[in-house]
Amino acid sequence: MITISEIKGRDGIKRFVRFPWLIYRNDPNWVPPLLKDKEDYLNPEKNPYYKHSRVLLLMAHRDGKPVGRLSVHENAEHVKRHREKIGFFGFFECVNDFDVAKAMFDHGKEWLQKLGYLKMRGPANFSINGEYSLLVDGFDSPSMVMMTYNPPYYATLLERYGFKNSQNMYAYQIDLGVGLPDEALKFATAVETSRKDYRVRKVDMKHYDRDVGIVHTIYTQAWDDNWGAVPETEAEIRALAKDLKMVIDKDIAFVGELNGQPIGFSLSIPDINQAIRTANGKLFPFGLLRILLKKRHIDSMRVLVMGVLKEHRHQGFDAVFYKRTLEEGRKKGYKTAEMSLINESNAPMRQVLERIGAKIYKTYRMYDLDII
Repeated sequence: MITISEIKGRDGIKRFVRFPWLIYRNDPNWVPPLLKDKEDYLNPEKNPYYKHSRVLLLMAHRDGKPVGRLSVHENAEHVKRHREKIGFFGFFECVNDFDVAKAMFDHGKEWLQKLGYLKMRGPANFSINGEYSLLVDGFDSPSMVMMTYNPPYYATLLERYGFKNSQNMYAYQIDLGVGLPDEALKFATAVETSRKDYRVRKVDMKHYDRDVGIVHTIYTQAWDDNWGAVPETEAEIRALAKDLKMVIDKDIAFVGELNGQPIGFSLSIPDINQAIRTANGKLFPFGLLRILLKKRHIDSMRVLVMGVLKEHRHQGFDAVFYKRTLEEGRKKGYKTAEMSLINESNAPMRQVLERIGAKIYKTYRMYDLDII
């Protein structure tokens, strides 16, 4: 017998957060998240997402044993921005049993229907600005920092329930030892040398809050046309910036300025997952030490986000960002860089990445389901 319970309170959140260990205990490519981070993220008093949107956490049990978990939630900022009645699901983990998945989605669908939503989209944990989408190709290596990972059978469970593909997304990878193709390198160098009014500077950690504000402003404007794009609230961007400050490498984070005014930025971070996986979710008593020791040997980085204001696009500024990022990354000892996530519908960005020699090595997917 399958039962569905609604999760509330500190103890419930702990059980919710710990459930994935049952799914991935024999999977060498899964990176266990830090338990405290996930508990804080799901705490309504600590995550500013809860200030604008309602969230329901669910767990499935069979004969008293946990067999699945799911969040269903609204995103009031998405509704405001896109004017469409779409609710969301996320944090989906499930044993390979369709009846369990169906029971959770049935419960979640009913909750969203009562709130007046017409569709359910996901996975999104919670926002498209955080961890989102389902891995559907590229299971042979661990996912990078702030990227999702799941067993291959999850896609089968979703599609059997009726979910349809709403957008494929790609993770591109480039070998820093190879560097940019000659044509791309010459183009980026030409832009650097000819545009005396343009300069790329590193993020200033002494004025971190100022640069966070710059990034937020540019991000909100530059991603306005992207599929599913939703600007983060001021509180959300500050919370994310606080977390990133612990891992950011200032040598691979840049702001582009034209005549002294910010027009773009590129943010890359070390693949801290390589260090986090050694802790198995716990900082104490030895997890923190393991992370610190492994952190010295991280050899991959993720280009988390890069963009230029619309009025300054198609002038080669993005090529300069990639050139500087790959050059600095190679100096720091990084061997590979991942550029993710890139929407399938974002043809201009995909063309840029393919021009600099990046290749798709993982595919992710967002799903939609009509619920009315």
